Amino acid sequence: MLEWFREFGAAIPDALRALYYFGDPASTGQGWVGAAIMLLWLGPLMALPLYLAKLTYGRREWVSATMGVMGASSFIWWVHGVLPHAWIQFVQANENVLAGVIIPETAGFDIEDYRLQIASNLYGVIAESVVAVLMMGGIVVTLLIFLKVQKQYPKSLAAGEVKPEAGGYK
Repeated sequence: MLEWFREFGAAIPDALRALYYFGDPASTGQGWVGAAIMLLWLGPLMALPLYLAKLTYGRREWVSATMGVMGASSFIWWVHGVLPHAWIQFVQANENVLAGVIIPETAGFDIEDYRLQIASNLYGVIAESVVAVLMMGGIVVTLLIFLKVQKQYPKSLAAGEVKPEAGGYK
């Protein structure tokens, strides 16, 4: 068991290096490009529209609604599409670095000279399980944010509009 912890600690720099170079779409050795792409996505396509939606709320409703939908759509695309896909691509592209030391390949028991396999493809199971957890977490976070926004910005009547009485047709 102690040997696994030593191997895990020794493999972390390689895994971080692999993560850095994973962000390089052209494979030119410039991993910072991925961080720049992420910042460009999170800034102008998510944070800026949400900030503009908050600024224009109550004064320019159509701008506020449009910017809110743009920022929320970008958030949903990122949480439900980009992150899970990036995880799968990273795990598949760097299996030689991650398999065995960071993510176990198999699970089983050694009984004298025989190995009783419980999971022969544990690497794939763990990789796919992380995607499932990301998706479920993304759904929960998205619902919580939407409920908070709905509570914070309730729909109100327009100026001069009268609330209709309940009771059906007259």
